[in-house]
Amino acid sequence: MAIRSQLFEGGSLEATAKDVFAFPHARATMLQGVTVNIAFIGNETFYDRLNAIDSLLTLGARPRPIISARRIASREELGSILSRSTEERGVREVFLVGGDPSTPKGPFIDSMDIINGNFLNPKAIQTVGITGYPEGHPHIEDEVLWTYLKLKVNTLLALGFKVEITTQLSFDINTVVTWIEQVRSEGIHVPIRVGIPSPTSIEGIINFARICRVRTSVNLLQRFGWQLTSILSRVGPDRFLDSLFLETQRRDLGEIRLHMFPLGNLFKALTWFQKYGCGT
Repeated sequence: MAIRSQLFEGGSLEATAKDVFAFPHARATMLQGVTVNIAFIGNETFYDRLNAIDSLLTLGARPRPIISARRIASREELGSILSRSTEERGVREVFLVGGDPSTPKGPFIDSMDIINGNFLNPKAIQTVGITGYPEGHPHIEDEVLWTYLKLKVNTLLALGFKVEITTQLSFDINTVVTWIEQVRSEGIHVPIRVGIPSPTSIEGIINFARICRVRTSVNLLQRFGWQLTSILSRVGPDRFLDSLFLETQRRDLGEIRLHMFPLGNLFKALTWFQKYGCGT
């Protein structure tokens, strides 16, 4: 139970601005102290994300805006995003990603361009999150991923930031644990958040995995130990988490936390997350 509590303490989750606006304020206590990554997606504006930050602060949560390098049109836009999120609103964490567009909208090709460009103010920002890829990336060689992971972590630490790594979604616990062990063997000892999906239908999980460019199928999910009855049946990461609990007891994986990708209703996903974390 202690390991379970440790993993769930300080858990984080992903949300769009739309998800945040739909969250019932009567249940605000559920979000108090919870870190919420605010997605940077094409169909929501900068002002939507700012309003989501305001809503989360009102609910007592810890907003962590995602900064998508290739979606930013100019250095001025990036400066405005950062200053209005952190210096004006007191947000102390950001999360850097390269972004999905194959062609950058502006001058930033990847998150290293932001890190190296002196845009991040260590007086305003305490923690910077970055992504890890246990299953690799369909368009980036593994050697490049490892080189850049070490470069990002070491550069950010040298600049005075705390660093967290959040893994991309994976359904294979062995792949995730092996990847974490390699991270530690590379001398990277910052906290790692393991990405998990909230309970949803098999169809919902497969569709989300496709968006995240993670390989999966009904056959693969079954091979990884996911209990499936039909394409429309609801499943959750319970067995994945049980295995993760065991591995954290058997191995020295360092500081591990969880990051949930809510697939559907944020309130229902958070209810499950908190209930499961209590072992009920």
